[in-house]
Amino acid sequence: MAYILDDEQVGFPDPRLSEDDGFLAVGGSLEPLWLLNAYYMGIFPWYDDQAGHPYWYSLDPRMVLLPSEFRCSQSLARLLRSGRFEVRVDTCFRQVVEACAGVQRTGQDGTWISPRFIDAYCEMHRQGFAHSFETFQDGQLVGGLYGVSLCDYFSGESMFHTVRDASKVAFARMVNFAAMHGFRFIDAQQPTRHLESLGARKMPREEFLALLEHNNIDKTYRGRWKNNSVVLLIGGNQGERVVLMMQAIALIAQRIGTVSVVSSLYETEPWGFEAEQKFLNQALVVDTDLDAQSVLEVALAIEQELGRVRPAGGADWQSDDRTYASRPIDIDLIFYNNDIVQTPSLQLPHPRMHLRRFVLQPLAQIVPDLMHPKFGKTVRQLLDECTDQGEVKEYF
Repeated sequence: MAYILDDEQVGFPDPRLSEDDGFLAVGGSLEPLWLLNAYYMGIFPWYDDQAGHPYWYSLDPRMVLLPSEFRCSQSLARLLRSGRFEVRVDTCFRQVVEACAGVQRTGQDGTWISPRFIDAYCEMHRQGFAHSFETFQDGQLVGGLYGVSLCDYFSGESMFHTVRDASKVAFARMVNFAAMHGFRFIDAQQPTRHLESLGARKMPREEFLALLEHNNIDKTYRGRWKNNSVVLLIGGNQGERVVLMMQAIALIAQRIGTVSVVSSLYETEPWGFEAEQKFLNQALVVDTDLDAQSVLEVALAIEQELGRVRPAGGADWQSDDRTYASRPIDIDLIFYNNDIVQTPSLQLPHPRMHLRRFVLQPLAQIVPDLMHPKFGKTVRQLLDECTDQGEVKEYF
């Protein structure tokens, strides 16, 4: 049976009481407090009536994608590398929602995304809970998706495209973002063949609700998300190591972007030379609106400011002309979104990251499901396969 909610008091029945088609209740409102409570319980709104009363659902089964199970076909990988599309994040949320409402869908008469839904999710976006991934071609919005982020998962609501594959590109960027920020899963809600082709699978509602039992509201990444995410490894073995690491993180936050995820500090043996003091290493995920080359230039400037003197020519462990020596601070770019970059000054993903345990172990703590775009393996898998026997100990 369907439940009629008290419009004045936020509260939902147990989602297990839904009808066979997932319909659970009607009533309440689309205000943020109602929406957040619903998503926290595994419930979402789908349609509203003429009086503005939303209809609430909890489907069985539920379509769920684990970031490590995302299927990036060879054709999609080539498209992502081609540079044909540009993906932005949270720059035109309302446009994306309105485009999702306006798209014609096979077998669907009209849209469930009413003006009330649009206003409600725009308010969720304003409060930092709803986000959009937007695909542009020649400066024009041609695809995208939007959804709600709560705790450590993303609930996708709808997507659209006006150019073939544009929504797939936005979806791939969303999955990459989820993996970079330690999201456990992506709630795709309704089973479709398209989502199944991308790696999503049907999950019994009971199993899905079990995932939600591990919700931690403190992990919600709230606010405006930036266009790009970069994984950095910082380290050093000279001077006041911990103080220098803290100073580096502060300068990165000021000049590159939001430091959204930080690993523990790890103490590691020097690689390729002997030194009086061991290194400290730490992995960071930083969200930025800078391009990869600009991130590199800012990182080099921060190193210099903190006392790093690079050898002539700037050789480091990215290059074949490597010079190993003690240094007060080192800032290396490991990943930039899921991009493959090959320039004279920058190669991404870092060409030797998979060979170094002192890189992989901090990364595996914070981005274990992040997929290497060249190798097609997660960070966790690369660590399991790494033959480097260098000692890496958690410092604190």
